[in-house]
Amino acid sequence: MKILFVCQQYIHSARWINQLRDTHHEVYVFDCLDHKIHEDLRWTHYTENWSKRKLPKIKGEYSLGKKFPRFYSFIEPWLKVTASEKLNEIIQKIQPDLVHSLEMQSETYHLLKVKKRFLWAYFSWGSDLYLYQDKKAHSQKIRNVLSQIDYFFTDNSRDVSMAKELGFRGTQMPIYPGGGGYYLEKYKPFITPIEDRKLILIKGYHHWTGRALKILEAIELVTNEIPDYQIYVYSAHNIVVDKIKEMNKSLDTKIQYSSRHDQISHDKLLNLFGKARIAIASSISDGIPNTLLETIILGAFPIQSNPGKVTEDYITHNKNGFLITNPEDEKEISELIIRSIKETELLESAFQHNQKIAKTLEYDFVREKVLNSYSNIEDSL
Repeated sequence: MKILFVCQQYIHSARWINQLRDTHHEVYVFDCLDHKIHEDLRWTHYTENWSKRKLPKIKGEYSLGKKFPRFYSFIEPWLKVTASEKLNEIIQKIQPDLVHSLEMQSETYHLLKVKKRFLWAYFSWGSDLYLYQDKKAHSQKIRNVLSQIDYFFTDNSRDVSMAKELGFRGTQMPIYPGGGGYYLEKYKPFITPIEDRKLILIKGYHHWTGRALKILEAIELVTNEIPDYQIYVYSAHNIVVDKIKEMNKSLDTKIQYSSRHDQISHDKLLNLFGKARIAIASSISDGIPNTLLETIILGAFPIQSNPGKVTEDYITHNKNGFLITNPEDEKEISELIIRSIKETELLESAFQHNQKIAKTLEYDFVREKVLNSYSNIEDSL
């Protein structure tokens, strides 16, 4: 089957698409943002450096696009080659059996302007539907997409229900991790016994959805109760780095961190998950974060936000993790931190439960099911 993936150049896209490597499928990749192709996808038929100007850049063009997006969208085809224009050209040329878009706002909207002479699959990522469904600039576009796609993929049950409410009437595919499965054997050496874990690991996103500052404010409330624990914040945004420096100076907390601009390697991060007693991540909107799955696999106790009840697909509160009900409430988060430090028996039983879940995330197990889904689509041609 000839498949055109329309996606951003993230590791999550690469991991998903690489499940099709060394199969009979002919794989093409296009990024509507025209970023450099991910190095792990250079085995595919890819298009890059396609965005060209038709007219010289106009002074104030960027501001115009921000302030008047509808008007700018109308004049954009006269100014430069648009993603939808290039997509239309590629689709006409290669005649794909399936166009599969990963992520809604930057990658899928453009397909609405392409003459639809193809089967269309879409993978709902993160906040695609949950955060944007009621926003004026997005609501109708989302409904238009969902009314036209033939196959719906997602990593959680929340988005299945939401897609149907928003007009999806095609074929729902099984729920899969957004980046495919994990090589569990590779990670076993990283896993440390619960009693030896003295690390609190924090996801450092604080932006349009992330709420890492609230986690740090929770740490401030309990600093005196966790003197024996190391704290590490990974992928910290600048505002979070500033907060860490302030805390280290005023409270002598000695929090270590890696920033979004100078991140540690994935293997080093996984090693930290394997040493962490608890891993905390909080946001006001998300799907199933890969870091949550890595927390489960590597045996850290998850304290995770639950937007739209999405995290309940994997975490049962008080059984194999704690669910944050209000990401803006540092007091609630601080209480969950103290409980996770004190309730060793809960953490040990959670570890055993999560190791069973981890088996369902094994790479070959997931890949086989994913390939079966594509085979079912191929059989329908």
